[in-house]
Amino acid sequence: MKFKMTPAKLMIALFAAVTLAIPVTTAVLPKQERSENENRSLAKFPDLVNHTKMDKAENFGDVVGAVKWDYITVRDDPSWMDDFETYFSDHLVGREEWVRTKNRIETLAGKKEINGVYTLENQMIQAFKEYDRETVQKSIDAMNLFAKNHPDMQCSLMLAPTAQEIFSSEIPGYAGYLSEKSFIEECYKKMDGVSTVDCLSFLSGHRDDYVFYRTDHHWTSLGAYYAYCAAAKTLGYSSYGLDSFNIETASSSFRGTLYSKTLDNSITPDSIDYYMLSSGEPTVKMTVYDGKKETEYDSLYVRSFLDVKDKYSSFTGSNAPVVTIETDVGNGKNLLLVKDSYAHSLVPFLSKHFSKITMVDMRYINTDLNSLIDLDEYQQTMFMFNVVSFSSDLHLKKISLTK
Repeated sequence: MKFKMTPAKLMIALFAAVTLAIPVTTAVLPKQERSENENRSLAKFPDLVNHTKMDKAENFGDVVGAVKWDYITVRDDPSWMDDFETYFSDHLVGREEWVRTKNRIETLAGKKEINGVYTLENQMIQAFKEYDRETVQKSIDAMNLFAKNHPDMQCSLMLAPTAQEIFSSEIPGYAGYLSEKSFIEECYKKMDGVSTVDCLSFLSGHRDDYVFYRTDHHWTSLGAYYAYCAAAKTLGYSSYGLDSFNIETASSSFRGTLYSKTLDNSITPDSIDYYMLSSGEPTVKMTVYDGKKETEYDSLYVRSFLDVKDKYSSFTGSNAPVVTIETDVGNGKNLLLVKDSYAHSLVPFLSKHFSKITMVDMRYINTDLNSLIDLDEYQQTMFMFNVVSFSSDLHLKKISLTK
């Protein structure tokens, strides 16, 4: 009987070919170690040795001249299969295009939130729907204890809103998002010996300006500027007016963390802006301690990051346990900044008013801060976090280790 290729059979054949080609191509192509888009290391092929159980074998001595042999019995191990699925997913050929297509289909179907990102017209927003009250309370207790243990040091807290709060009027109530304003007020009421900084009011008054990135969860340099103005009274300096700065647009092609979750190319890429005093910037030395070694820079901007996807890290570099910034301001005022990455674009403004600023990131510190820095050198400490990161922070409570 003569075989006849019909359109239906052709489609089946093509589908089968593609279905076979994807895993084969995935298997043979070279594997990347890191996803620049997701800013994370990709899964490695799971280790068979560590996922197998060794069973002692019977004695074969009579057969092979009294030599004892052990054999390995490989048993079914669900954890190995889970790790393999993660590995395969991470290295699937055309993975980003598959994810982009899937997300696009869901968007066309009317879905507004993809992977925890709510998209308005030309604006992505990080979702804030829930938090653990016990976790937040532990962070609050730790900050209050730190202030109590250091009565000669002025302590303050700045909780920064995210774009969600600024654009809350455009998000329907059924989306189930929490009020960041209420969260901030609730936390501030519980502070004891720690003053608070209201940067929400400053940012809300400029919601029509470019204060948050469109594709990233951070605030822009302009948003950080308004936070710098909000902190002026508490930290004891007079902030510079916007007309005091020259603005350098260092990049116009930034697609950040929220884009990585949606891969939505319809949103306009962001700009990375550096604000420089027209009268001249302070001379700085920035020392980054990564837990093993120190690296020195003569600028607060690590411009090599402008050439990769994680362009926001051009502000003082990527996250590190301790970053110390020394300036020629010469007023003897030193600030300890316990922070998340929102502080990175804030520090260039603060550096104009302090002889030294040291940023510490408690995610990478598991010890008394006195073992890393001399706390007696600092007159002020500011805790600085955005609402979403603070609400889920499991590490700030470690500040209570510092006596």
